Amino acid sequence: MTTPGGTGYTRRGFVRTASAASAGLVIAFYLDGCAPDVSRPVGTVTPNAWLRIGSDDGILVIVDRSEMGQGVATALPMILAEELEADWSKIRIEFAPADPVYNNPLFGFQGTGGSSSVRAAFTPLREAGASARELLKLAAAEEWSVAPASLRAERGEIIHDGSGRRASYGALVATAMTLTALPEKVPLKDPKDWTILGTRTARLDTASKVDGTARFGIDVKVDGMLVAVIARSPVFGGKVASFDATRAKAVAGVKHVVQVSSGIAVVATGYWPAQKGRAALDITWDEGKHASVSDASIAALFATKARGRAAQARHDGDAAGAVARAATKLEATYDAPFLAHATMEPMNATAHVRADGVDIWAPTQFQTGAQGIGAAIGGVPPEKVKVHTTYLGGGFGRRFEMD
Repeated sequence: MTTPGGTGYTRRGFVRTASAASAGLVIAFYLDGCAPDVSRPVGTVTPNAWLRIGSDDGILVIVDRSEMGQGVATALPMILAEELEADWSKIRIEFAPADPVYNNPLFGFQGTGGSSSVRAAFTPLREAGASARELLKLAAAEEWSVAPASLRAERGEIIHDGSGRRASYGALVATAMTLTALPEKVPLKDPKDWTILGTRTARLDTASKVDGTARFGIDVKVDGMLVAVIARSPVFGGKVASFDATRAKAVAGVKHVVQVSSGIAVVATGYWPAQKGRAALDITWDEGKHASVSDASIAALFATKARGRAAQARHDGDAAGAVARAATKLEATYDAPFLAHATMEPMNATAHVRADGVDIWAPTQFQTGAQGIGAAIGGVPPEKVKVHTTYLGGGFGRRFEMD
């Protein structure tokens, strides 16, 4: 077996001795560049992604990609659950923290983009689910004194057809945590036997998004939090020439008015005071070299650049000859305006900077970058920066940016 990058690993490397943690059985698995640390109990290893099975039959899957509407918060657990033979109704998810072990193996950093989530994680997630399934079969075999080969898994249970005995995964956790003889070879299911993958499976995030409990970045509230809005130049590349904050500071709730690299930040006790303070600012802008740019000038630039530079993808038939012979000719030009690569949820982030570390709550596609920015601002090592990824109200690559 090899990882997507071609590095060899054994199936045994997917499963390590389980610690007797109250949360239940933790199954760790590793991706390219994340060597297993066998000197530590599994509860303390830092796997790329992992699975926790509780004694209450709950199955927690850590999702290490950002959910921005594309469905990875369901697709990735589906892959793991398929091989685990899990009861889909018992699956829960949490988003992964920022940590190098969650790096996208195709990128070399922790981030979501390029339609890479499923293709990067497909085989490792299948292996992780299958390893957990086989470990639970070993636990049942020990409890019932039967051969593991006589057992099968189905919808969150291990079943022994010969005796009619069955046990839920949660009921087998205690025994599974004591096992030292772990499965050497883990068979993967034939795609024709899939019951979750390839089906119209209910998304795990639908209910919370419908009832409003799903937490997006804009929903984050922490004790003592202030809210900042920024007045930015109406022209790309423009800068503040001068400003008067007198009227802004007179708005009830406004605490600070600060010039920042992108404009003037108004900091207040809530969004509306901050917004009112921003509206009250008196700013003179230096709009710079793009001051005269308009929709019309952009359209003219595109037309000039496109002239004579068309790329031909394919050529079927004699289009030029058909045009020459046509009795009637129609010509049309189609264009689209210059549009912002904007998300539905406004760009936002919340940060708590302390002497001993930084917490960041953000709808980000780039956890590694957010952790680095937090470390630079807080003056702490990256490992002291915790990134709490929320749901993303759209991404489109815009949320890779660190502004």
